[in-house]
Formats: sequence, structure tokens, C-alpha cells
Amino acid sequence: MSAHPIPYPAALSIDPSSRSRIPGDDKAPFDDLIDQYAVSYKAHPADPVPLAGGRGDREPPLYDLTRQESTDYTDESFKDVKTFEGHRTERLDWEYPPTAAKIEPVKQQQETASWWELVPDSIACRLYLLTVLLETAVDLAMEAELFLRLKGAKAIDNSDNQQSEKMPVYLSIFAMAHVFQFGMALDAVNDRNTLQFIALTIFNALFLVYAIIQIKEVETFPVIETSGVSIHTLAAIVPIVISVAELAYVALAWKIYTEFGWKVYKFLGADRRIKSMYTHYQIFLCLVKFDLFFWVGFSVQFIWLVLSSHNAEYYLTILALPLSILVLIDGHVAARHENKWMMYTFMLGCGGALVYFMYKLIKVLRLRETSTFVDVWQTLTTFSVLATLLLITTFVFTCIVMNNFGRGLANQSGLYAFVPCNLP
Repeated sequence: MSAHPIPYPAALSIDPSSRSRIPGDDKAPFDDLIDQYAVSYKAHPADPVPLAGGRGDREPPLYDLTRQESTDYTDESFKDVKTFEGHRTERLDWEYPPTAAKIEPVKQQQETASWWELVPDSIACRLYLLTVLLETAVDLAMEAELFLRLKGAKAIDNSDNQQSEKMPVYLSIFAMAHVFQFGMALDAVNDRNTLQFIALTIFNALFLVYAIIQIKEVETFPVIETSGVSIHTLAAIVPIVISVAELAYVALAWKIYTEFGWKVYKFLGADRRIKSMYTHYQIFLCLVKFDLFFWVGFSVQFIWLVLSSHNAEYYLTILALPLSILVLIDGHVAARHENKWMMYTFMLGCGGALVYFMYKLIKVLRLRETSTFVDVWQTLTTFSVLATLLLITTFVFTCIVMNNFGRGLANQSGLYAFVPCNLP
């Protein structure tokens, strides 16, 4: 087809096709607005020319745009802007990245603030930690004195029976439990774990039961009294201190519960589904931490009171102790990062530990009449039963927590150090 010329309206005086091409003639109609200000900022040695009709007697700018002087990269640099004598010509130093000398004061301020954040802002939490600290200090002092008295009595008696061997081990476990309780209290305050406070109150009540039993154990132990406070008085002080601390925990429990409930509500919001998932997460972490204590406590008793160094089971139990700790750490990290593969390995480790404690429990009950277990089978049975029950409960909550992966808890509660790895 031949091209036909397109007719133009008569109103057009000039045919556009006949217009001459002049350089710059095809610019956009708004292109004349792009001038020297379209380029990146550059300093002007003098004040720009005033606009037409504007005032020509402007005051000079406060800062010399051609001058760049370094000042402190801190809040003190704002004092250089203006003084009582008048304006100054120094500019603020916005250098990026700042030099090491400028970063160092900021780092020191951040480190000081981070250490100060360890102290809780709540009066109830401070009183709680102070009570736990006093209870731990007094009971550890009493237990250390009892340990030295019993060790001296054993050296004088020069006996090798199991009765003289078990008391130092029991006192060591009791002291370890107090240190564990103080660490758990710090962790509960830091994580705002209300359920952990309740668990610690129950744990402290178990201390009271054990301390009362300890009085009867000490009375049957042959000790030669020398001077000072008698060993029976020392043993009686421990349950008194624990009872007073237990009353303080119960009194502070409601105040801490209301404070933490409000803080958790502000961080998590009003979504009941998120709150329920976070409660399951808190219960799981609490169970894992108490699993650690009972696993270590049972292993220490079994190694020092039952097994001998020339037995293969002795070395296997020693090897199983650090492995069990690694399994518990794996479960904690898996729940924190929402990693299913790590959670599967934790569940496998819990299954192996459950078989181990069941085997030990059956063995202790079968051989409780023998000379090896006759004096220690009660405590070993107690620890193995509690460890087994905790393991079963932990396994159940492991399934619940893993089922909650990817449902929004990690994103909603980012202030609680959830860091999802985005792994299957």
C-alpha cells in the first residue's frame, strides 16, 4: 500500500512535517526547569544571588559552606553551633563512617548501659533476687561448715563405709541445688518467665523437705563436737532459712505475676493464640532447665556412690554426662530458633535418656537390698523417678512447641530473642 499524507486541521498554520530540526528543539517543555541545582550538592563560596524582587540585604549564612572542621561526634558537638557571644562558624561533623576515636565513647556508654540493664527495674524483682541471694549465701555457709565437720569426723573415725561416703555427696548436691536456684532466679527475671517463678517456689519447698531429712541423717553420723555451734544446730538453721525464704517467695509471687503479665501483654499483644504459644514455649524452657539439674544430680550420685573406677559402666556414665548436657542445649537452641531438625535430634536424645533412667531405676530397685544400694537407693530412686517424669513431660511439650513453629510467635515476640533460622 502506498502511504497517504495525513490531513491536518486548518487551524494549524504550519505543517509539523515541514518543520526544520533545530538542536534542542525536541526538549521536554519542562526541561528548562533543570538547572545547576539538578546536580549533586556543592558548596557555594558566597550567598546565592537573590531572586528578582527579593531583598538584597540578606544576612550571611550561619555556617561557612566552604569550611569543614572536625568536632566531636557526640552530643557535645551541638554546643559548637551557637554560644552566648554570637554565632560560630564551625559546622557539625557528620563524617561517615566515624573514626575509631569517635566510636569508643559511644561503645563505653553502651557497655555501661548493658551492665545496668541486668538490674531489674521492679522493686518486687529486686526483693526476690535479694531474698534468693541471702538464702543461697546462708545455706552455702551452713553446708560448707557441715561438710568440713563431717570430713573431719571421717578422718578421725577412719571408716570406709557407705554411710560416711554419702553425706559429703548429698551436701555437695544440696549446695549445687542452691547455686542452680539462684541462676534460675536471674534467668526468670531476665526472661520474665512467670511459670519459672512458680516452679522455683515448688523447688524451694523440696529444699525444705530435704533439709528436714538432712537433720535426721546428721544425727546418725558420728561427729566429735569440739567448740562453737554444734552440728545439730547448724543442720537446724538450714530449714529455718528455707522456710522464711519460702514465705517471702509466696508473698512476692502475686506482685511479680501481675507485673510480668502486663509486660508480656504489652510485648505480645492481645492475641490469645500467640499468648498460648508463648506459654507453651516458657513451660518447655523451664522443663529443659530442670531436666539439667536432675540429670546431673543423678549422675553425680551414681558415679561417686555406686560405681567404681575399674568398672566399664563408670566411664560410660561419665561420658553420658556431657552428652546429656549437649542434648539439652540442643533442645533450647532448637526452640529458640524454630529449627525442626535440631528439635528432632533433641527428641531422639530425650528418648535415649528415658531408656537410660528406666534401666537405672529398675536396677536400683532390684538390687536395693545389696550392700551397694542399701544406703543410697532411696535418693537414687527419687532422682530417677523425677527425671523420668520430667522427661515424659518435656517430650510432650516438645511436640507442642514444634507444632507451633512458623505460626507467628517468633515474629511477634522478637524482643524475647526469637531468631528463626527459616529452616525446615
